[in-house]
Order: sequence, then C-alpha cells, then structure tokens
Amino acid sequence: MKMSEEDDFPLTKSAYKLLSFLKKRAVGEYVYRVNIKQSELADQLNISRQALSVKLKPLIERGYVRTGRGFIEIAEKGLMALGHYPKPAYILVSVEPGMREDVYRKIARKKLGKVNRVAGDFDLIIEVEGSKTTEVLDFLSNLKGITKTKTYLTLQSLS
Repeated sequence: MKMSEEDDFPLTKSAYKLLSFLKKRAVGEYVYRVNIKQSELADQLNISRQALSVKLKPLIERGYVRTGRGFIEIAEKGLMALGHYPKPAYILVSVEPGMREDVYRKIARKKLGKVNRVAGDFDLIIEVEGSKTTEVLDFLSNLKGITKTKTYLTLQSLS
C-alpha cells in the first residue's frame, strides 16, 4: 500500500490502480484530465457505477482528483502519490548552427513537451513534466548536433 504525503490517508491498492488507470489515459499539462463519463469509466474498469463512486469519494475529499460532467482530473497531489513530479522542468538546449533544422525536426517529431525556439545563449527551451526530465535528457544526449543543455526544475509557482 502506497502512503500519501498525509499519513492519515494511505493510498489503497484499488485507489492506486484507479489513479494509474486515469493517468495512462490523461493528457498531461499540469493537471491530467480524462474526458470520460463516470459510467463509461466504471464499464472500462469492470465495476459498477456505485463502486466507482465509493472509490472516487475519498480521492475527491482529499484533493487527489476532481470530477465534473464528463471528466476526471488527477490533481498534483494524486500525481505525487503515483510517484510523478508534475511541476515543469525547463531544459535549455544549444545546437550547432548547421544542424539546427535537423535537430528541430527530430525534437518536434518526438513530441517531448512544449518546445520554443529562442534567441540568446540557447536555441531551444523545452518545458516538460518534471518526472520526464531524465527521459528527455537521455533522448537529447543521443541527438547529433546538440552541444549543451542546462536544466531547471520548478520548486514553486508564484503566480
């Protein structure tokens, strides 16, 4: 059984399974959102709608998920319980001038996160979910033409 940051709410096996199921189907920004009706989700999990309500209730009350008409969102607290660091990381990338178009194309094809071409000491700024930082850096380290990277992790959003 996984333990949440608050010792008063251990994450049960079924709650962990439910969060994992939602995470796999969610589109990540800073909150993971699944556009699905609860009746459809219950069918996919092979449980009754009432059983799903019972499982969701403590997750909602403790801020792990939010629900609405036709959607469920996994909040930051729920992502942290699953071992994900949802706050963004920023990876600054320098590219050899003659290799830029090739590198840009490969990075765009990989869909790493939000990628912006910038002017200054670096050529690109890539914004990724913090828990994907190592995966993205591994990919970048194998790209010919990248000369330098610098990584920053978000500690706290101020606005």
